[in-house]
Amino acid sequence: MTTKHDETILAIDFGDVSTGVAFGRAGLVSPIRVIPSKDFNAVIHELVKMVVHNRINKVVVGLPLTREGKETDQARKVRHFSKLLKVRLKKPIIFFDEYGTSKESLQNSIEYGVSKKGRRSIDHYSAAIILRKYYESEEN
Repeated sequence: MTTKHDETILAIDFGDVSTGVAFGRAGLVSPIRVIPSKDFNAVIHELVKMVVHNRINKVVVGLPLTREGKETDQARKVRHFSKLLKVRLKKPIIFFDEYGTSKESLQNSIEYGVSKKGRRSIDHYSAAIILRKYYESEEN
């Protein structure tokens, strides 16, 4: 039986252009990669491979909400994408408010000296922030 500390979690920051992916285990988080989002099926195929290969127990998906906690048009796209993903994965999918994560990942990448060119693709850092915040919320 898997305990919370043994769980391996995949975090996803889904976007129209690209999808960021991060892994987490026992509260430790690592940004992994960015997948182009042009084709839903290609993204889902890549994520399924990652889930199987890395023995993922559950998936945390960033849900873009407004500051007031209301759903956006993008949130509806994320829910649709997640529904398709869940059919293929058969793993629990948890939505987590991603408000402010893109801005935070951009600020972090500037602080860490990531080049302007490198900052064009930081969705995996956003996925890592989403997962870190998820872990923090689970502690409370």
